[in-house]
Amino acid sequence: MSQIASETIKIEVLKRKKEIVEWIKSLVRFPSENRFPFGNEGEAQKFIEKECINIGLETDMFSPEDIQGIKEHPSWLKNRDYSGNRKNVIAKWKGTGNGNSLLLSGHVDVAPFEPDNWKICRPYDPVELRGKLYGRGVMDMKGGLAAEYWAIKILKEAGFKPRGDVIFESVVDEEFAGGNGTLASRLRGYNADLAILAEPTRMHVCSACLGAFLGDMVVKGNPGMPFLGNSVSNPIEGAARVIELFKEWEKYWDSINSHDLFKEPGEGLKMLLWDVDSKFAGEFTQMGSPPAVKISWAVWSYPGTSEEYFYNKFRQFWENCFKDDPVLKFFEIDIIPSFHYVKPWETNPGSKSVRKFLEVYQRYLKKDPIIKGASLSCDMAIYGDQGKMPVVIIGPGGGNIHSSDEWVLLEDIYSLTGLFALMIKEWCGR
Repeated sequence: MSQIASETIKIEVLKRKKEIVEWIKSLVRFPSENRFPFGNEGEAQKFIEKECINIGLETDMFSPEDIQGIKEHPSWLKNRDYSGNRKNVIAKWKGTGNGNSLLLSGHVDVAPFEPDNWKICRPYDPVELRGKLYGRGVMDMKGGLAAEYWAIKILKEAGFKPRGDVIFESVVDEEFAGGNGTLASRLRGYNADLAILAEPTRMHVCSACLGAFLGDMVVKGNPGMPFLGNSVSNPIEGAARVIELFKEWEKYWDSINSHDLFKEPGEGLKMLLWDVDSKFAGEFTQMGSPPAVKISWAVWSYPGTSEEYFYNKFRQFWENCFKDDPVLKFFEIDIIPSFHYVKPWETNPGSKSVRKFLEVYQRYLKKDPIIKGASLSCDMAIYGDQGKMPVVIIGPGGGNIHSSDEWVLLEDIYSLTGLFALMIKEWCGR
């Protein structure tokens, strides 16, 4: 098996296609939702731990809060609850010595299933249809986790013995701008000579990812009813104008930033409005103009963007709008950051480990890899910054992430399984 070729691995993956799909379905049936600040990853993690033990891996399960001193770390995120058996799973395939180590990583938590307009399947009752698998989390990112696990399983069953350590991890609390699970694994020492993060990238090799700023914009007017000649500045009308102008902000923000790894059409910097609320917590909704409307937003950024630079540009744009716009000049505005800055990251694509992965990719998939930035925000910076590792992101294609009828291309899962297996053999076996 030490001389295994890529074609042999492809045959081994082909034999197990049905098993791989059934494994993903089993994992998807656990509703491991992240409903900030709570999460429901416990049962899914027990399943993964058991599967890893069954193939002879050494496992370690721990809560992020089990790491001594983690709450004082500058990257620790407060106000997240780990009381529901939310534990990371680490599974190590210990090498015989004198080899490179590899970390295969992913998160087990998924976005909530709402809005509940699923048509092809129920969120946690996955359905296979014409080469696609549907269900919550199949693409983000239980399909990627399955490819990582099955790459190890196939090699172990074939008798391969790596020289360097192979670490497979499933972390908790990545959604809702999380990161504490990933941070906990890095501080516990589960780091390697290369990390591969199986977030969905449509099979592109990504040596960078976007960052994300998240916040609320509060538009304030004067409450009441327009009776008896009263003048009312209804913040709902102000919020409607803000929503229009957010598209102008998106164009402006994209026009003043650029990055060589983010050049494809349609993959410029974007923004997302994800909630609008006119109620204060615990208040009954009066039939009248509300005192304020809160608009929750996310804005993405390229590697190298600082918080200071972003907020200077963001606040200046909106201050000018509220001063000069004929609608907004009657309202006041508050810009309130929420969560934290999900930092962007960039790994040197010329590093030894990344170059090796690109070579393995070309040999296994018989095509040149597309090297680019991932048009998503994730925990990549924690692997690079706290873990001091080169890290690449590569995962399957699919659609409807964080939406109904989420799906993943099964052929991509099979390709990733074989690709990861060959990378273990090539990188950790010598």
